[in-house]
Amino acid sequence: MEEWMEKMRRWCSIQERCTFDVKRKLHPHGVPESTVNQVIDALVAENFLSNARFLESYVRAHVEYKGWGPRRIIQGLRQKGFSGTQAESSVADVPQSRFRDLLAELIERRSKDLPENRERVIRFLLNRGFHVNEILRMLEEAEAP
Repeated sequence: MEEWMEKMRRWCSIQERCTFDVKRKLHPHGVPESTVNQVIDALVAENFLSNARFLESYVRAHVEYKGWGPRRIIQGLRQKGFSGTQAESSVADVPQSRFRDLLAELIERRSKDLPENRERVIRFLLNRGFHVNEILRMLEEAEAP
């Protein structure tokens, strides 16, 4: 177990991880579930692993660097094993004005495609995780003379 502890300490010190990541990393190596739980408990106790820090870091990174909307972030967090409530409350911590600004930025970047490929731009923005009503409202504002 000490060998896995040292590996996981190094791995968790590189960037924020969640318990799902640690489990996914250890299971393919045939590490027993009881050992996995002991490693996770020890990492949490030593402050190498924190789901709260992970949630904050994940949301911030995906808004700031990847330009994801709230729906896509929530979906990503659910894939990481977080409940819908945890994911939604983490996204709710981001000011809605930040998502509106991001959406306006993406629309501005795609503005040359708008007249002839409006549906394509809408699909792109939906894929980024924005709500359809918000997209249509912002597109109307962008297209208004």
